[in-house]
Amino acid sequence: MVQTLFPVFPENVRYLNSDIAIKTIDEVVFYFNGEMPIYKHQKSDYKSFRYISSQLYVLGNVKQVDIVKFFKVSPESVKRWVKIYKKEGASGFFKTKKLEKKGHVLTKDILVKIQTLLNTGKRVSIIGKELDIKTDTLRKAIGDGRLTKPEIVNKLDDNQATKAKTQSERNIEDSKAVKGMACTNTQGRIDAVVKKK
Repeated sequence: MVQTLFPVFPENVRYLNSDIAIKTIDEVVFYFNGEMPIYKHQKSDYKSFRYISSQLYVLGNVKQVDIVKFFKVSPESVKRWVKIYKKEGASGFFKTKKLEKKGHVLTKDILVKIQTLLNTGKRVSIIGKELDIKTDTLRKAIGDGRLTKPEIVNKLDDNQATKAKTQSERNIEDSKAVKGMACTNTQGRIDAVVKKK
């Protein structure tokens, strides 16, 4: 003859309902059915808590209202966890989310094309206009090492040499200009022509 067992729980437990009790020992939460522990998880492990509470509900061991009142969580949260459990099982609570990068503008082929243009000495802004890519995107790629901007060493004619100088070098040069010579500002425009008196 089958003998009925009376549920006897350990001391100092809190009752979720008449069948399930919970006790925290050294930052570990234990779930008991009578004297037998059926689950455990770290107090800070919310993924395990969501999994266990939704499984207890789906298996018919507790009601949603028991979980809401005991753990002081919203009914919507419990419904959401149950939905995840029914759809994905335990893996739905423990999977890591993959960060998907959308809109890869700089593919391998495009990077090769851009690097070729950079190697010929084209400016980043011109390359961006030609390929319909934002200049900031190209500069970031150069900054993080996906592209390299080579130093081009060529002999510059006098007009280019003037443009390559710093503003302070051009100011010094302008201040030394002899009367009767044209003086230029930093944009290369003629400001004034001083006539000899």
